[in-house]
Amino acid sequence: MATRRSRIWAGAVLAVALGAAAGVVAWRDPLLLPGTHSVSVYAIQDSISQQIDHEPGLLGRALGMCDADTYYVRDGDTKMCIVLSGPLGEVQASKSGGTVTVPAGDAASLRAMAAQDTGSPEPTTRLALRAGGRPVAIVAVADIVDGKAVTAHALD
Repeated sequence: MATRRSRIWAGAVLAVALGAAAGVVAWRDPLLLPGTHSVSVYAIQDSISQQIDHEPGLLGRALGMCDADTYYVRDGDTKMCIVLSGPLGEVQASKSGGTVTVPAGDAASLRAMAAQDTGSPEPTTRLALRAGGRPVAIVAVADIVDGKAVTAHALD
């Protein structure tokens, strides 16, 4: 009887632990879940964002930050510290494999958000899609075509 009760408790603890782990993953990157999700759109301030040769320290990598106001992102072998301006709004996005896709219906919204950014003196050339508190994709404004889905590489 005691063995059976132990197994029930162990199963309950395992189920709670797995549920908590799934919740953390969904909170950290909701695009890992199937379907479309709201993502925040930010302008990237190119004049003060930069490509870097080395990764930030262990704490910086864990938090996804280069410093207090600069996000650390990797796009393949390219490492960058980017400064964001915004949020400019929200769009729907989904992730499949290594690609983040914004549906065609939100393409015009992305272009309008880039045009409305007044956070830097030069026109916005790149937008960051942010989910779960961190950038998940970078979209070049020049690649946005109204009426067509927008695709970008998912950031590592």
